[in-house]
Amino acid sequence: MATVSGEQPSPLSSPSIHLESAPESPSSSSSSSSVMASDVSSGSEPKAAGTPRPPWPVADDIALLEAAASHRQRSGRLPSPADLARALRGRLRADDCLDAGRIAKELHRLRVRHGRAAARLARGVLPVDEGELAVYKLSKLVFGGAVKAKREENRKARAADARRDPRDAAQLAAMYPCLAAEVEAVEARFAGAAAMVKRAFRRIGDDTAARLEAKAKRQRVAEARATARLDSLRREVASTLLESTK
Repeated sequence: MATVSGEQPSPLSSPSIHLESAPESPSSSSSSSSVMASDVSSGSEPKAAGTPRPPWPVADDIALLEAAASHRQRSGRLPSPADLARALRGRLRADDCLDAGRIAKELHRLRVRHGRAAARLARGVLPVDEGELAVYKLSKLVFGGAVKAKREENRKARAADARRDPRDAAQLAAMYPCLAAEVEAVEARFAGAAAMVKRAFRRIGDDTAARLEAKAKRQRVAEARATARLDSLRREVASTLLESTK
């Protein structure tokens, strides 16, 4: 033991030396325990702020829609997100992050998703996955009336925006050049209905025309950027191939 005490302790042996020292008073022991506890707790990796929530599984979609559909069938209206959160507590896989805000967010996502699915169904595209089909059927019970009402509202708004007195096509083309170009493309594609398309264009309202003009402009910008990227890629390919022949 004398030889050990005479040696310079290495960093690894310092804990054992500290444990073999004279007994500490109760107060110092308590303080030391607190320091050690704080060291251990500080060593644990803290949760990062803003950690993304776990994905919402399809099984939870189905459970959420079943609860909403059941409430709507009983009362004729959708339950509040807070009521759904309380009713679904302990029933969902994502239960650790379940609150009214999350329920409202997921309901909005499912409503938008159902609208898109209904549009695809109108084109003859059916859900193929069993879970997706169950979600669609339940969403129809929950949101079907709202989606139909929204479509009818949009249709009435477009009809109200239509003008009774037709305007000159040249005047419209000057006001909405991108839209006018798309109208010409439609006329060329559907030659049999070209006269009807032109008449409808001349009666289009300014709100509808402005909305479609903005969409046509965005599409042109996207196409121009895609063309520029394609040209850049082709120049890079040509340069690489020419360099390889040297």
